[in-house]
Amino acid sequence: MKAVGAPLGLLAVESDRSLVVVASDGELAVGIRDGVDRARVMVKDARPEEATAVIASCRPWPWMVVGSGPGLPRGLARVLTFHPVVTLWLGVEPSGLPAQHHGFAHFAPLLAEIRRAACAAVDGMRLAPGAGVELPGGGISGNAELQALISVRPGGFGLPLQAFRSADRVLSRRGISLRPRRDPVTGVVSLR
Repeated sequence: MKAVGAPLGLLAVESDRSLVVVASDGELAVGIRDGVDRARVMVKDARPEEATAVIASCRPWPWMVVGSGPGLPRGLARVLTFHPVVTLWLGVEPSGLPAQHHGFAHFAPLLAEIRRAACAAVDGMRLAPGAGVELPGGGISGNAELQALISVRPGGFGLPLQAFRSADRVLSRRGISLRPRRDPVTGVVSLR
């Protein structure tokens, strides 16, 4: 079902690495789309009232959300509460953002962080073009949790450790020493 006023294709179900831009106009999304490698990131543009539907079109959830503006759409808040979504915000930050979000006053450093995250690599693992993680020795894992953890390393997410069980299984099966671990002081789960 198409959201009222949503451009064609906006709600197409997408399994590639999706970056959802939530802003009152399309300028931020256009700037990001023009500045990133489209083979690595699919940029979806959403107005605040479209955010829930656009986020639902990302499988299993968006890899990254970039926002601008003072309000946090309810559907977005729910996704950020339960899934490891890299979250960046430009300008005034609304309440409800996860503690591990990154805020930016200017576009250039925001774009630099998106590019860095899209090309992240650690211990022989790196984000694959399209989606997933290239693993040491060959092969690709489509694990969205592992993809998110690599993208924010050395940072992490303030989610329960159980949210990263499948990433832990992938790493264990491949004999990779890094694992999702919770910092006892901050409560943040990161690869360590």
